[in-house]
Amino acid sequence: MELLKRVILAVIFIPIILGIFYFSGIALLSFLALIVFFQMFELREMFFQKGVIIPIILLPTSILIFVLSSLFGTKEIVFSLLLIFFIVLGNDLFRNQLEGSISRVSTSIFSIVYSAVFLSSVYRISAFENGHLLILSLLVLIWITDTFAYFTGLLFGKHRGVFKASPKKSVEGFLGGLFFALIGGFVIYKFADIPIEKSLAAAICAGIFGQLGDLFESMLKRDAGVKDSSNLLPGHGGVLDRFDSLLIAAPVYYLVLSLK
Repeated sequence: MELLKRVILAVIFIPIILGIFYFSGIALLSFLALIVFFQMFELREMFFQKGVIIPIILLPTSILIFVLSSLFGTKEIVFSLLLIFFIVLGNDLFRNQLEGSISRVSTSIFSIVYSAVFLSSVYRISAFENGHLLILSLLVLIWITDTFAYFTGLLFGKHRGVFKASPKKSVEGFLGGLFFALIGGFVIYKFADIPIEKSLAAAICAGIFGQLGDLFESMLKRDAGVKDSSNLLPGHGGVLDRFDSLLIAAPVYYLVLSLK
């Protein structure tokens, strides 16, 4: 039944997501802003399990920060972080909440950077020449990595427990995901209007940093004592569970593309 839910949801949403990433523009910006909102909600719930309460006003504020980070430059990102700092600090000061201030401020800033600022790199990639193909390729390569990491680990995984954040994952699965991502990157180069260095860079970002993004989110969930970031998506967990790889792979890919 759980597998059926996963398949049905994938059949419905994968074509929609691919279309949004391909056409980019306002559709992509709006979609990513919605993703940021739900990710912030899930992070807030996870940190609540640790006794850290992120001010709820940061949920709508995260959308503003995402848009600023997506459309503008470094100054707007710094302004965004200062805004978060003043909101959380001001909330604690005026309510005389001294205990736990360090945790609230640092956790709030982390959540905004992790969700809103990092995800804004997806939209910024789409602004490059053939950017819609670049970001679509990265997304597809992340899916390829996840799929083949799972099946490689299932068939050949002997060295498990290396990653304490996700004990079921194996070294063989990690390497298998990277290997097939590189093959996928070469196939994309052959059939899409993307230079070989950019397609292979996307493959490396997906195969290495995408998997690290998944492991990082697993670390957060284990610390919070939860299995999924939420149960919003039947059979798939939460929104953060579906986009955790992209949160780390996309900023790295954006930095690589920005190198002259």
